[in-house]
Amino acid sequence: MPRKSAAELNVVAIEGRANRLRPPTTLPQPERDLFAQLVAANAPTHFKVSDVPLLVQYVTAAVLADRAAENLRGEPVVGGRPSPWLAVFEKTNRAMVALSMRLRLSPQARSPNHPPPAGARKEPTPSAYEIMRLSDADQD
Repeated sequence: MPRKSAAELNVVAIEGRANRLRPPTTLPQPERDLFAQLVAANAPTHFKVSDVPLLVQYVTAAVLADRAAENLRGEPVVGGRPSPWLAVFEKTNRAMVALSMRLRLSPQARSPNHPPPAGARKEPTPSAYEIMRLSDADQD
C-alpha cells in the first residue's frame, strides 16, 4: 500500500453526508413525497442524477396505481363490464415492476450475489427532518 502524502493526511473526510437526489420541482406533491421517501430509504450513493427520469416514471406509476386501486375498490364493475381503471391498474403495476428492477428497488434486485464482508459499515438512516427537506416544495 503506497504511503499517503502530507496533504492527504490533513484532509478530513466526512462520511455519511453524501448529497441525495431531490425531486424535480415539476412533480405534483404526492409524487414528490414518494420520490423523497424512496431516495431517503436507500443509501445516499444508490441513485445517480441519471436515474431521475426513471424515478419520476416510477413514482408517477405508483401514485396512479394507488388511484386506480381506490377507484376499483369503489366501483369494480361499470355497466356490467370491468371498470376501465382495471387496465390502468394492470399497466401501472407492470411499469412499476420493470422500473423497480432497473432502479434496484425490488428485493430481488437489491440482494447481492455475495454477502457483504463481516463488519461492513451500514449506511445511516436519514432523519424525518431530512426526508421532509427532500420533499419540501418550496426549495429550489
